[in-house]
Amino acid sequence: MQVYTGSDLLWVFILIIGIGVFVVSLLWRKRERKILRSLSKLIAIEKEDHSQRDFSQVKDVEEALKKLFESRKDEMDQLKRLEGYRRDYIGNVAHELKTPIFSIQGYLDNILDDDDVDDDTRKIFLEKASKNTQRLVQIVSDLDTITKYESGFLQLEYEDFDIKELADEVIDSLEIQAKERKITLYEFAGSGRFWVHADKFRIRQVLTNLVLNSIRYGKESGYTKIRLSDTGEKIIVEVADNGIGIGRDSLSRVFERFYRADKSRSRDSGGSGLGLSICKHIMESHGEHIEVMSTEGAGSVFSFALKKSETTEV
Repeated sequence: MQVYTGSDLLWVFILIIGIGVFVVSLLWRKRERKILRSLSKLIAIEKEDHSQRDFSQVKDVEEALKKLFESRKDEMDQLKRLEGYRRDYIGNVAHELKTPIFSIQGYLDNILDDDDVDDDTRKIFLEKASKNTQRLVQIVSDLDTITKYESGFLQLEYEDFDIKELADEVIDSLEIQAKERKITLYEFAGSGRFWVHADKFRIRQVLTNLVLNSIRYGKESGYTKIRLSDTGEKIIVEVADNGIGIGRDSLSRVFERFYRADKSRSRDSGGSGLGLSICKHIMESHGEHIEVMSTEGAGSVFSFALKKSETTEV
């Protein structure tokens, strides 16, 4: 019968422990690889990268968890920005809508509460209520338009047309508003025609918004001109004025929804606060950008480019 010494038993014990450690290590590595694959797939889904190319260098669970955390953090930051944007947008909409609504309610309540109101006063109150109703309709209409642009539901209908003729039509349509503020409107393009390929209805909207904005913030006895120039491949359209101008701090924000560079100007001057934002979306839909240059107290110039049409009409 073989007798094992204490040292022999010790080595057997050490061997068993070694084998156990080895087996556990193998099982852990197998489990770790499975966790890594799961994490890599999860990260790939987060980043919409099903090829998982970005995670070929991931070596351990800690690194994979770190990448997952970074991905989640980016997502949370984006959600926070969107939530802030949504909150500001709803607040701005509510603020813009309540002004005409409260005005309408006030004028109508005055008429209803005072049985002795004379006909002239009643007519004045009803006219003011009607004016605020029109502004309310404009705000809702502009909100609907800009929402459709951002959702991609509005499709452009391209055609060839003379932008010079369109500019003259816009000037004629706004002559009354300009005369009320003693502002002269004119088009400066020289001889010839300026054919472009674009959505005529939407470009009319851009020109109308820009000229109206210029009238509202122009100086009395000032001017607003639509200037056209041919660069060979495109037609450059500029709406320039010698109005109050825009401060340097506001230049980068004039195309934001509801942003008003002149905080002291009453909302009674009209507008939904969405006109310039709509112009921006229309031009971006055409693959172009609208630019602004302005000097406070000296005037502003809004400009954009349109692709020339291939028509040979004259």
